Amino acid sequence: MEIPYTTLPDPPGRAGCGAILSRLVDGIGFRYRWATEGLANADLPFTPAAGCMSLNELLRHIHALLRWIGKETGIPADHAAMDAAEGIAIRSNTLLLCRELSGRFARATDREVSQLTVRTSHGEAFPFWYLVNGPLADALTHIGQVNSWRRIAGNPAPPADVFRGLPPGEPRPRR
Repeated sequence: MEIPYTTLPDPPGRAGCGAILSRLVDGIGFRYRWATEGLANADLPFTPAAGCMSLNELLRHIHALLRWIGKETGIPADHAAMDAAEGIAIRSNTLLLCRELSGRFARATDREVSQLTVRTSHGEAFPFWYLVNGPLADALTHIGQVNSWRRIAGNPAPPADVFRGLPPGEPRPRR
């Protein structure tokens, strides 16, 4: 199975609500792909200080955030194998989930997006905007932590071009 997000997919052809959310999820997938590239199970217990999440906890939390979005946006909850993944195996599951979420958003009309409701574990309901400032922003924050933890541990992530969506070492096209 090919792991997605070696490169950032081409941008959507339109700029509607669903397309923008799709691109945001693609950005998360691309950044996550390269932040976790080359990690091994032996790296996962690392934490920079007491009270901080370990790399393993960060990866599991990012996955849980994306699963929450999937649940709230109608992606079937048939990912039991994904949720049960141990160690670094959760990486490919998270990337596949990003691809699935991106596709779901890309197909959504503005009306469908505006009707999305996000429910918390306490049953509170919020409009779709809370996906952006909640779990999507949180996922980006934690991907940044994965990069930081790796640098602190002496195992930096490969330097992908996150602006252009190119893998490490890929020549930058001239514009």
